Amino acid sequence: MNCPHHIQWVTEAENGLHQCLQCFEAVAKKDVTPKFEELGAELQKRWDAHEARAPRPATPPPA
Repeated sequence: MNCPHHIQWVTEAENGLHQCLQCFEAVAKKDVTPKFEELGAELQKRWDAHEARAPRPATPPPA
């Protein structure tokens, strides 16, 4: 199936990811339709804020 990942079908998922409700795949900014740049400032801010809340991998302390 070739899903267009329309923005109306995309929802926030765990770990700062977004998921398409039609095909259940993880969706990146480059994958949505219409283009991410055309979605408006408010939606772009929410998307970026959700990604920013993703847990960061633990890094070992410097030696």
